[in-house]
Amino acid sequence: MSHRIVLHLIASNFIGGPEKQILYHAETMQSSAYDIVVASFRDSSDEPEIVTYAARIGLRAFCLSGDVIPATAQLIAYLRRHKNVLVCTHGFKANVLGFFATSIAGSLHVAFVRGWTAETWRVAVYEWLERLTLAHAQRVVCVSRLQQQQLTARRTLLGYEAPRHIPNAMLPPRCDSDGSAPLHVIKSNAFIFGAVGRLSKEKGHSCLLHGFADLLRRLPMGSNIRLLVLGDGRERQMLEEMAGDLGIDELVTFAGFQSDCRAWMKSLDCLVQPSLTEGTPNSVLEALTLHIPVIATSVGGVPDLVRHEHNGLLIKPSSPKILSDAMYRVYCDPSLRARLAAGCEEIETEYGSEMQRARLIQLYDSSFCS
Repeated sequence: MSHRIVLHLIASNFIGGPEKQILYHAETMQSSAYDIVVASFRDSSDEPEIVTYAARIGLRAFCLSGDVIPATAQLIAYLRRHKNVLVCTHGFKANVLGFFATSIAGSLHVAFVRGWTAETWRVAVYEWLERLTLAHAQRVVCVSRLQQQQLTARRTLLGYEAPRHIPNAMLPPRCDSDGSAPLHVIKSNAFIFGAVGRLSKEKGHSCLLHGFADLLRRLPMGSNIRLLVLGDGRERQMLEEMAGDLGIDELVTFAGFQSDCRAWMKSLDCLVQPSLTEGTPNSVLEALTLHIPVIATSVGGVPDLVRHEHNGLLIKPSSPKILSDAMYRVYCDPSLRARLAAGCEEIETEYGSEMQRARLIQLYDSSFCS
């Protein structure tokens, strides 16, 4: 075992985008000079899926308590047993807890910032605390350039290193995926718009449903077009009721959370990302990997990925009419779709997994040498 441990800690209920990024990186680092360990919080009797999966692919992994105070104590104890540890925390809970635990234990710490949602009052409080700790964290990594710019001024004013920008990577398909698309999605041979992500307010799905309804009103009766929504969350029931109220429920499929989104996304003719706020969305990276045209709101790190009129269309958030216009263009213009799909190839070098790996190794090296 390497004498240098890099512990990646994240609060996780399922293997979504951030978890896939951590697991793929950890798996590719198994023959490196660093011993990558994965940890999460046990918020129920079930072990977090990320811990189970990490152990299955041969990684060291463990759980902390789901309660903040016991979890902090457990992490401090771990750091005192293993002296040469770099703690990489992801998300508000891990970032806040990791800041205090590493400060008390005298350990190395890097906080990864993936965006803020204020989804509930509890999340809002955590994110407020996270912003306070990010100003004083030893090192900070942002997945989007906009986040990096927002945090740089305060950190440099306080004498800390400016945040680094290490975006999410375009990952290859998982080896346990059969790559087959669900039959009930493709059997109609319809033109399929799709949205992938958590069903929460900041993801903008209500705007998507209104935009899709407006699109249908503009197209000839009987146009073979569908909307596929992948993901789950607290807004699902409200969105399903909204689809019914708009009269589009028979043309919208809420497929829920899918562990292998890539198989579903292969059925899409266009990905729509209507978010109000974002980091570097994994769903957009996934679509670009598959050469699927993207319509996305110009928020967060999205403009880093989507080059307007080149590999996708960038639009303002919260406007069903603007979204409908973009969907109409993509649906009605095959040459536009072909041009946008062809433009996906050019970002593969910048956002490839090898580039991310090199940036993370550089981060580890500089952290241990500080």
